[in-house]
Amino acid sequence: MLKKWFHRNSADFRLINDLVVPMLFLQILQLLFQLGDQAIIGRLGVEEFAAVGIASSFIFLITGTIGILCAAFNIIGGRFFGNNEIPKFGQAFNTSMTMSIIIGILFELLLLGTGKWILGTVYDLNFAPATHYLYISGMTMGMNMVLFNFSAYFKNINQAKLLTFSFVAAGIVNIFFDYVLVFGKWGFPALGMSGAAVGSVAGYGASIIVCIYFFRKSSLFSFSLRISRPIAKQLLKLYFPMALQDLIEYTLFAMGIMAIISRMESEFIASYTVVTTLLEIIMIPMYCFASSCMTITAKAYGKQQAGYTKYSYLSLQLMLIFSIPLTLIVISFSYPLIAIITDKAVVISLVEHVLPLALALNLMNGLQMIMRSTLQAIDLEKWVLVYSGVVYAVSLVIIYVCIRKLELTGVYLGFGLSYLLLSLGYVYKLQGREPYAHAKTLSR
Repeated sequence: MLKKWFHRNSADFRLINDLVVPMLFLQILQLLFQLGDQAIIGRLGVEEFAAVGIASSFIFLITGTIGILCAAFNIIGGRFFGNNEIPKFGQAFNTSMTMSIIIGILFELLLLGTGKWILGTVYDLNFAPATHYLYISGMTMGMNMVLFNFSAYFKNINQAKLLTFSFVAAGIVNIFFDYVLVFGKWGFPALGMSGAAVGSVAGYGASIIVCIYFFRKSSLFSFSLRISRPIAKQLLKLYFPMALQDLIEYTLFAMGIMAIISRMESEFIASYTVVTTLLEIIMIPMYCFASSCMTITAKAYGKQQAGYTKYSYLSLQLMLIFSIPLTLIVISFSYPLIAIITDKAVVISLVEHVLPLALALNLMNGLQMIMRSTLQAIDLEKWVLVYSGVVYAVSLVIIYVCIRKLELTGVYLGFGLSYLLLSLGYVYKLQGREPYAHAKTLSR
C-alpha cells in the first residue's frame, strides 16, 4: 500500500524534494554553526547565557521584520529575470540593496539610543554586558539584509549553491572569533559577551565578502547605490502587508513570550533558550517543506491547475516522515545534545524535563506552517493575518496564566494550544476550496 501511494505521487514528491533538499542542506549548516556559537556562550555562566539569548532573539526578530523587504525584491526581481529584463533586474537589486543599507544604518543608530531602555523595560534585563552585546550585534541587522539581497539574487540566477560557500565562511570566522575573544585565547583580550557579538559581526562580514566576489564574477550588471522610484514603490507595496503579518506572527508574539520568560529565574530563561535551539533541529524540515509548498502551490494556483491544494497534504506527509524520526532521535540523545550547548547542571535538568513535551507539541507547528503557506499562496494572506493575530493574542494570555502555575511547562502547553487552534482554522478554511472559485482573482 505504501509503495502504491509513493508511486502514485512520485512526480509530485520529486517536485517538492527538488526544492527541499538544497534548503535542508543550508539550514543544517546554519544550525550547526549556531550550536557551536551557543556552546561557547553557554560556558560563560547562566546569567550571561540567558542575557545573550534575550538580546540575540530581539535582534533576530527585528531583522526578520525589516528583512521582508528583501523577500519583496525576490518576487519582483524574479519577474524581471524570468522575462529576461536584466537591466530592470539590476535596478531592482540596486534599489533593494541601497534601501537595505540605509535601513540597517538607521536601525543601528536607533538601537544605540534606545537599546538599554528596551532591555530594561521590555525584558526587565538591567545587565550592562547584555547592553554592550546588543549595541555591537545590532550591526548585524543591516549586514543580514545585505546577505538576504545576495541570497535572492543568487537564487534568481540559479546559483543558490554559491550561498553555501558564503555561509561556511561566516560560520568558521564567527566560531573562531567567538572562541578567542570570549575567553581571551592566543593573546586576544577576553571580552566575554561582547566578544561573541564581535564574532558575529566578523562572520557576517566574511559572508558578505564571499558574496561580493561571486556577484562580481557573475557580471550581469554593476552595482551602484541608487534607488529607482518606480521599483521602490513596487517593493514597498509588497513589503507592508508582508511585514505586518511577520510583525504580528513572529515579532510581537515572540517578544511577548520573551517578555514573560525574562521575568522568570535566569535558570528558566537559559533553559528556554536551549530548548528553542534544539527545537530548531525539528524546525528545519518544517521550514523547508512549508516554503516549497508555498512556491509550488502558488504556481499551480496561478495556472488555474485543478487540485492545487494537494501539495499541502503531500508536503505534510513528507514533513512527518522526516520530523517524527528526527524528534525521536533528539529525545533519545537529549543529554549529549544539551551538554554541547551548556554544562550547567540545573539547566540540563530543566531542559530534560520539558524537552519531550516541547518536541511532541512542535509537530503541530509543522502542520500549521504548511497549511498557512498554502493559504498565503492562494490569495488568502489577509484572512491568515487576522485569524493568526487573534489566536496569538489569546495564546499570550493563556501562556501568561499557565506559566504562573506550571512554569516552563506552561509555556509549551500554551504553544501547543496555539498550534492546534491555528491548524484547525487553516484546515477548515482549505476545505471545499475549488480551483476556479476565485476566477476574478486569478485573472488579475
